Amino acid sequence: MAGTKKTETGEKKVDNNVRAVERALQILNCFSPERVSFSLVEISREIGLYPSTTLRLLGTLENQNYVYRHPNNHRYYLGFRLAQLSQVSFSNLDYCQIAQPYLEALRDEFNEGVGVYSLQGDSRVCVMRLNSTRLLRRDFSLGERHSLTKGASGKVLLAYQTPETIDRLLKDGSSSYTRSQLEKVRADGVAVSREEREVGLCSIAAPIFNAKKEVVAAIFLSCPTPRFTKEVEEAVTPRIRETAIQISREMGCVI
Repeated sequence: MAGTKKTETGEKKVDNNVRAVERALQILNCFSPERVSFSLVEISREIGLYPSTTLRLLGTLENQNYVYRHPNNHRYYLGFRLAQLSQVSFSNLDYCQIAQPYLEALRDEFNEGVGVYSLQGDSRVCVMRLNSTRLLRRDFSLGERHSLTKGASGKVLLAYQTPETIDRLLKDGSSSYTRSQLEKVRADGVAVSREEREVGLCSIAAPIFNAKKEVVAAIFLSCPTPRFTKEVEEAVTPRIRETAIQISREMGCVI
């Protein structure tokens, strides 16, 4: 009986620990680019726990620097530890390591924002970025997630999906693309977006292939619409295409 009791007690303790981890993750999942801060009461409502329980969880997350409580407004924000982990996660991607010097060269040449979007399911996630030094610019954040149905990078990644995936995403009502436009992207090896996803922002993107000739990411350059002249487009387009090809070759793709 004593042995059984010990096992049951141990299992209960494990269950409680797992539940605490799940609740802590629920707190972190509350945050998004659209909502970057919460009060204690707001978080407790979001995860369906009493404020006292939520406060204990937040205290643990704050001690480990996963959240930060602002001393003035007493609201909670994501902590720097998550930023460190995201850097580690993204740096493990082969194409990020390979792309780094190429992105630096593009940024230095045109002084516009450049980066890499990774294909993740029906979305694209910004896994690498170098921002322009100009005053008028759009700063990109690591972890930004967007659909494949808008923007140059989305158009590039969508163009190389299976016919079934393309049909499904084109029918969801959020895209103005046509099959012929996606075929042109594949033929040209590059896509251009003029304020498709965001007013005042234009971009050019090209696909990155792995050794199996699968598109895994897209390299992009983005700039404010007033600077996106015909001359800039003509200068950037071949450089983006060539850069994507060079990265793909280093990934083992024969192009």
